[in-house]
Amino acid sequence: MNNPIELVWAAAATVGFALLFDLRPRDIPLAAVGATLGWGVYAVARDAGTGTAAYFAAATAIGLWAEISGALAKRPASIYIVCAILPIVPGGGMYRTMLESVRGNLMGSLSVGFETLMAAGAIAAGLAVSSAISRLLSLKDLARRILPKDR
Repeated sequence: MNNPIELVWAAAATVGFALLFDLRPRDIPLAAVGATLGWGVYAVARDAGTGTAAYFAAATAIGLWAEISGALAKRPASIYIVCAILPIVPGGGMYRTMLESVRGNLMGSLSVGFETLMAAGAIAAGLAVSSAISRLLSLKDLARRILPKDR
């Protein structure tokens, strides 16, 4: 990772979206940590030169973090996933796809659009894999064993 301040920006963006989505105050730090973890994984994988795999790895890390956080906090994992995944959504690629289309550059539009579509697919696949891993490991049952019943 070239610039550690990226992690702070990922957390700040997630806090902003968490407030926009009206998350409970106790859920906001967990979502921010998930985004920071996801962006860190993405940045390291991206710098290693693994394009679409960086999106997959980051989404998998965010999904696993959300599943663990959700199980421990007894909340749905989706509230953490929705906020934490936003920093890695390829919005710039979507913008550049439309920009190339408006400029009349069909080949450029298709090229950038395909890369963006691959990134979105990798994010979806990473979240699906993390959900499957969570179900296989039964994280909710593990959390019930770790946490006392009076919680």
